Amino acid sequence: MKKSGENRGFGAAIDLGTTTVAGSLVDLATGEAVASSAVPNPQAKWGRDVVSRIDAAVKDAATLAELSDASRQACLTLIEGLAGERKGLIREITIAGNSAMEHIFLGISPDPLSKVPYRPAFKEARTYPATEVGFDMDADVYVFPLIGGFVGGDAVAVALSLGFGKGRGSELVIDIGTNSEILLAHQGQIFATSAAAGPAFEGGEVAQGMVAAPGAIEGIMIDGDNVRLSVIGSAAPKGICGSGLIEAVHALIGASVINRSGRIADSNEMGTNLASRIKNGPEGNSFVFYRGAKGEVSLTQSDVRALQTAKSATRAGINILLDKAGLRPEELNKVYVAGAFGSKLSQESLKGIGLLHNIWENVEYVGDAALKGAEMALNVKERAEAGEIARKAKYVPLSGSAHFEREFIRNMDFGI
Repeated sequence: MKKSGENRGFGAAIDLGTTTVAGSLVDLATGEAVASSAVPNPQAKWGRDVVSRIDAAVKDAATLAELSDASRQACLTLIEGLAGERKGLIREITIAGNSAMEHIFLGISPDPLSKVPYRPAFKEARTYPATEVGFDMDADVYVFPLIGGFVGGDAVAVALSLGFGKGRGSELVIDIGTNSEILLAHQGQIFATSAAAGPAFEGGEVAQGMVAAPGAIEGIMIDGDNVRLSVIGSAAPKGICGSGLIEAVHALIGASVINRSGRIADSNEMGTNLASRIKNGPEGNSFVFYRGAKGEVSLTQSDVRALQTAKSATRAGINILLDKAGLRPEELNKVYVAGAFGSKLSQESLKGIGLLHNIWENVEYVGDAALKGAEMALNVKERAEAGEIARKAKYVPLSGSAHFEREFIRNMDFGI
């Protein structure tokens, strides 16, 4: 480990997400991030969600090695792109990911995460010479500590970045994503859980879903019979990203195209010209947002159901933590919405689909707080705080919980 006083050179901070790997280059002398970027996680070919990756990794050592190499190469490519000619000046690297992503990155079998009681193979932070993880740099690689089976180093990094639980009343943070992680601070305690939301929040499990790239519909407004689309890059629509999915469903609920149970209306049930955009089908209806020379971009009934499942799992996780702490929703002093994805969403739409409680007014969007926490941990003094957060947090598992099943079913409808 480099001494804390050796602050010359650069550090690379990585948020190793299931869908996206985000990183930043930090000047260690000033603590300032001088560059940032992101790349898709190449492990997607083994499955879009964490469970699929775990299943693939535990089949045999060769597949685990392939998955590990894929994530390491993505991180290295990102670091090299950020640093350029400054690569040789990198002295510290931090990696924050969920429990499965950190296991796989390190080449450690995530088999313990695949079966009851879903405990990680390790929880303490780990530090390696960069060369031991395949990075040809004279640097140390710090991998964040874990809280529990499915609450990983990225959640610790989020908490670190927010100074979470330091006596400012009762606070909740929701890191919305494929694996939505939820932390609650109350009376000196931190409770943590993770809801397996699936990839719908990030455009997966959606017929025409895509990442937030040029051509992705990211916002929708319906004014009478008019449908206005916000498309990334001002390009012709190609599909719809996760934020667009939530905005679309919220807008269609407001236009009575989708009811609270999530059903898309039949065209003959609509008294407006929006009926011309509804295509009736035996397996559910769809709503056409865009028609062009190269085809249509639509929202299907199965897309709506995927969002309902993701929303309900996350909301159920929130409610269980509140119950565990003996808190009513209105007693929270602060609610944070973290994640690069969450920062693109309006509070109105999150409440409109029922992901946030309607009574919450003090909601703050904090963007990729996991990456910010990873940047902070480039200063080795902050790593002790990260370790303390991980040790202090009480992990609340949801898998197999009858309470979770009840909450999940109760929260399936939109806008409750």
